[in-house]
Amino acid sequence: MISRRAFLLGSAAPFLLGALPALAQESCGAESDVVALADYVLANRSKLPKLQSRRPGATSAYLKIRYQQLTTPEQVDGVVGPLVAARVDRARELLISWRIGNLGLEAMLSAATPEAENDLLTDISGLSMLRAAVMSGEIPYLFDKVAALPEASRSRLELGLVYATIDVDDASALDIANEALERGLLLTAGGLVAAHADQAAWLEFLAKIPDKAKADALIPPLVWLPALRGRPSLPRPPAADAQGEMIRSLLHQSMIAAAHTPERDFLLAYSNQSGDFAGTGAASTMINDLTRDGVTIDMETAWLVVYEALKEASLPKEKVESLLASIAFTGNRFGNTNVLDALDTMLAVEAFKAAAAGSGPVPEMVEGASKEFVVQLPTWKEAADAIGKGGDLAPFRSSGQKLGIVANLLFANGRFADLSKFLTSTVPNSDSIRLAEIYAEALDRRCSGHLAFPAEAVTMPATPLFRFEQ
Repeated sequence: MISRRAFLLGSAAPFLLGALPALAQESCGAESDVVALADYVLANRSKLPKLQSRRPGATSAYLKIRYQQLTTPEQVDGVVGPLVAARVDRARELLISWRIGNLGLEAMLSAATPEAENDLLTDISGLSMLRAAVMSGEIPYLFDKVAALPEASRSRLELGLVYATIDVDDASALDIANEALERGLLLTAGGLVAAHADQAAWLEFLAKIPDKAKADALIPPLVWLPALRGRPSLPRPPAADAQGEMIRSLLHQSMIAAAHTPERDFLLAYSNQSGDFAGTGAASTMINDLTRDGVTIDMETAWLVVYEALKEASLPKEKVESLLASIAFTGNRFGNTNVLDALDTMLAVEAFKAAAAGSGPVPEMVEGASKEFVVQLPTWKEAADAIGKGGDLAPFRSSGQKLGIVANLLFANGRFADLSKFLTSTVPNSDSIRLAEIYAEALDRRCSGHLAFPAEAVTMPATPLFRFEQ
């Protein structure tokens, strides 16, 4: 029997390598469906209990702004203002980011309340405002603000500036690094040099810092940053022994693999919890081979390749499954509980996709799924059969699990209009609203890719950037 990994690296790899240089397309025919799903979230979010109602909305508002090309303050405030008033998560981040892009950084801060500057410089749960501030071009003004903060309290902010600009070209990044160095923002300057320059430039940068203790203190938090751009680790003091050096090398390769995985990654968490270096190394090699030369793969391909590699490498399958079940994973179309459940869902989509397309029989089992999946199997069979035969999908609106299964199968078969209609015709509830926003994002990643960003699985998992400079 050909393993799933062999299939992915054999049959599917030429397709991925040749036909998909990038997953997002300029036009995918689903732009109106993105907007319909976003509108459903925005119209119904407030019907949820107060705390639940604050979770969805910001991503939907962002996608509505982008896909409907809303450009005036009145239009944007009309969409985002109610979310800010309701204290929806990340709504202020979205609004301030747009205003920076529209007005410029200094003009925005001059016209805004003092809270806006506080948000920019202290709220780094999302990196959109920092991104907008850097892309405004007002680097000296921004860095003067950052440098005025106490050095001991700005480390996360300084690193956030590096993460938010990881896609900037090397020459521009090094220009920004010089501005940071002039103001004593050593983490920002060092991070940009580490990520965007070679080893010689890194050593030259360290030599410019008069205080050797401060220079040495930069090495541990920054030495791994080249992984975000697929580059070798930087020089540092040797490990205690050969095994230590081996582990360092393996961890750097796993960081590169995670950075090459779109949306979300689980390999780093698995490695930290398991100490399974053989499995981690095998999985990292697979992903790095697949994504060599800038080739893009989707999240589910990456996850299934990693899963297959882990099961084949060293630990017993039951141990691997137990470890994966202990890693929380929420807010994605593949699951809202843990990594193992998400992988089972990916395998189920792969198994039932043909039946849902009406081009194959409904399978009796899902190859490779965990034993916990058996309780979901009857629902998957029913859903695939109903979709494939053009049956009534109304009964599948009765639970969040059924909603998610039908949505997954419609999405996998490219039936985006049917997916949008299915979710937006559901009586609004927490599951339908959550899934509508999740699939609005999923469709964006197949269309314009506004929410996709390099190394996002490492630097901003489940917290995509709201960008307006494109």
